[in-house]
Amino acid sequence: MHELPLTKNILDTALKYARQTNAQKVVTIVLRLGALRDIKKEWIQHYFNYISRGTIAEDAEILVLADPIVCHCRDCGKDFKIERDDYACEEILCPSCSKQNYTLISGTAFQIEGIEVL
Repeated sequence: MHELPLTKNILDTALKYARQTNAQKVVTIVLRLGALRDIKKEWIQHYFNYISRGTIAEDAEILVLADPIVCHCRDCGKDFKIERDDYACEEILCPSCSKQNYTLISGTAFQIEGIEVL
């Protein structure tokens, strides 16, 4: 249940931003969430609804932007996407050159992209 502390951090950040901008209401929070993160949007919204009661962020919507898993081949220089299930496999091969020499460049993000306030 690591979603609860993460969700508390989201709420704290949104409330801080609302105070700094003299906002009356937090409407939407946009998150970028990597496919490799073991975090479920439904649980974040559920916990957020619970812990934001009585605050100006109550009833705010959590929108999630997917951060796909993208690797960069060190041999041929091509970037390629893979599925989460494939990432667990030990033999990830570049679809362009069939080499297994890659760097993960996307898929682990967890960040607030935006906060909409009124």
